[in-house]
Amino acid sequence: MSFELSATGIDGCTFCSIIEGSTEAKWESRPTGDSRVSCFHNRLMWARVMLLIVPTQHLTQHELWSSDVLIDAARLALEMGDKHCGAEGYRAISNFGLQAHQSQPHAHIHIVSGTSTQLQTAVQKSSLDGSEFTSVAEYDVDESPFAASIAPQTAMSQRELWSSEQILETSRQALKTAECQSPNGFRLMSNFEPSATSSPGQDQTPGENPASLFLLGGGQLGLYV
Repeated sequence: MSFELSATGIDGCTFCSIIEGSTEAKWESRPTGDSRVSCFHNRLMWARVMLLIVPTQHLTQHELWSSDVLIDAARLALEMGDKHCGAEGYRAISNFGLQAHQSQPHAHIHIVSGTSTQLQTAVQKSSLDGSEFTSVAEYDVDESPFAASIAPQTAMSQRELWSSEQILETSRQALKTAECQSPNGFRLMSNFEPSATSSPGQDQTPGENPASLFLLGGGQLGLYV
């Protein structure tokens, strides 16, 4: 694929510098000797909560989303989203390439408070080739030239998807679809909808909505918030 930013390693990589301790960050989950992922606050303040889940090793977006490190990253994303965004829900977002506004070569997943109306108003158009484990459907999504939903063949919630190894199978299918449909850049996004049945004061468990990983691409995309 032609979307990859230059992978510089620790020399010149802001996120590597943060993980090493050379650059300050507001931590939520510091790297330890055996951890493969960590979490700190984004310096951008476009939403009430903006966190970054990053691998402790320098990986590209494609390397993260095609390796089993994603399983650890997804579980940490769920933990951090629940902790900081429970009542209003949240999004998990990864940008691939300049067309999707990726700015850091070090792999990362954004956790952003609030959910995406883009995905909530998406209209299904047709089915695309999936796999034994995943289904792929093309959608009309505002401000996205191409959009598809990649979902497990077995019905499950968003929480179940992101807390299980199925997230890796789903992401690999998303990368395969992107290679055909949007090789110059794309965005992967999941909504964790707030619970419709929780009352004030009750524990909030966003993400009981049906599992899906949306692929947005096909050309220049808007900002992710």
